[in-house]
Order: sequence, then C-alpha cells, then structure tokens
Amino acid sequence: MNLERSEIKEEHEPTLRQIAEEEENRLHFDEDESGFNSLSVDPESYVDRQEQEETEAQEDDEDPDDKSMTIVEHLDELRWRIIRSLAYVFVAFIAALFYTKRIMQFMEKPAGNIAFQALSIEEPLLVFFKVAFYTAVITASPFILNEVARFVAPGLTRKERRILTPVIVGGPILFISGAAFAYFCLLPPMLHFFSSFGQGVSPINQRLDFYISLVSSIMLYMGLAFQIPIVIFAMSMAGLVTSNQLIKVWRYAVFGATVLAAIITPDPTAFSMLLVMAALCGLYFLSVVLLKVFGK
Repeated sequence: MNLERSEIKEEHEPTLRQIAEEEENRLHFDEDESGFNSLSVDPESYVDRQEQEETEAQEDDEDPDDKSMTIVEHLDELRWRIIRSLAYVFVAFIAALFYTKRIMQFMEKPAGNIAFQALSIEEPLLVFFKVAFYTAVITASPFILNEVARFVAPGLTRKERRILTPVIVGGPILFISGAAFAYFCLLPPMLHFFSSFGQGVSPINQRLDFYISLVSSIMLYMGLAFQIPIVIFAMSMAGLVTSNQLIKVWRYAVFGATVLAAIITPDPTAFSMLLVMAALCGLYFLSVVLLKVFGK
C-alpha cells in the first residue's frame, strides 16, 4: 500500500512542479519579449498597496473633526442660522433705506427721457420699499451663503468642501458682474428701441412700478446666468464633468445659450439676444479654459 502511494506521489510531482513553473513564468516578464526587467509580482505587496490606497481614499473622504449630532441639535443649529440670516437682511434693509432714492434714480437712468408716473398715491412708497428690500437681499447674500455653507459643511467630505469657497466668494462677484452687464450693455439699447418705436404714435408715460420690476428682473436674470462658471467649476470638483467633455458638447452649450438669451431679452430685436448669447458663450468657454489651467 505504501509503495502504491509513493508511486502515485511520484506521478503527480512533475505535474505540480509544472504548474508552479507556469505560474511563475506568468508572473514574470522577459526583457527580450516585453521590454521589462524581469518584473515579478509579489501578491503580498500588491495587497498591501491596495489597502494603502483604500486607506488614503477613506482619509480624504472623512474629516477627523466631524462630530455626530442629534436631530434636535441639528434643528437648533438650523434655527440659529436662520435667525442670523434674517438679522443680516434686516440690518441691510435699514441701511438701504438711506440710499434707496439714489438707487431708484440710478435705475431710471437707462430709460433716458421716458417720463414715469404712478397710478396710485401709495405706489411710489411701495416701489421705494421694494427696491430697499431687493438691495438688502443682495447685500446680505454673501453672509447668508456663508451660513448655509457652514450648516451643510459637516455633512460633506473634504473633497466636497472645496466647492464651498468658490461658491461663497465667486457667486456674489459674478452676480454683480451680470447685473452690471445688464445695466450698462443690455438695458440701454433695449429701452431705446421701445421708446423710439412709439415716437409719433403715442406719448410714452411709463408706470414706475412696471419699469422697476422690468429692470430688476433683467438684472436678476443676468446675475443668475453669470453663475455658469461657478456651476461648471462645482461640477468639475465633484468629478461630474471635465474640460474635454465640455469641449465635446460645445455646440449644445451654444444652443442652450441662444435659448436662454431669447428668454431673458424681452425686446424683439436680435441685437440684445446676440449680446446676451455672446456673454453666456464667453462665460462657458472661459470656464473650460480655467478647468484646463487647473488640470481638470
């Protein structure tokens, strides 16, 4: 019986030896055939390297300063941040009351020689407080964004928190840039067209409330439209898009800018629409260039 087992073992030994040699040859690369210097793969080192990469990824996603909070504590924090945001708006509203008349005069300048009228005795007062409130919200918006960012930051990873700083800093700057573009470049030719079209037909007495609402709406839409770089940059930081992907879909971006420009500009002239479309396309391609610079 022992003799038979030894014979069977001797018969299987060459086969096991061949399997081991084939496995060793598979894990080695010959320099003559593949150009590598007898590179051997150590399974233990490979596993260690994989574990190290996973640990680094977890450390990047986790924040050691995070503290677990109960629902009641989250609600209490939310309540105080809402109170502070309302306080920012209230303080800005009180300060805006001293400058509202100047702001209204500033908003009336693009209209040129158009005469304004009020159809009720309380309309100038309502328009006054409306302009003051809009000014207060715009002035307090950076502080409100900061409160929102600080509230959601504990629930974000370290990589996601990198998006907050460009939003808080760049958002208000781009909004003001968009509003300034609407005031200096878009409103004058648009209002000139409307006023010149009615000459010789009927005298134009523009209602003050409608005019302020029109100007405020266009400046608001352009301010929001100028947030395109912030949106694209945030999507890139989140790993959703890259500069190469944006370059591939530039035709769709131009089409979307054309549709958005047609919605924003209420006048039927093509000049205003082309002006807005050019600004939006310029922001899109500027975002692509910035992503290229940052290696995204």
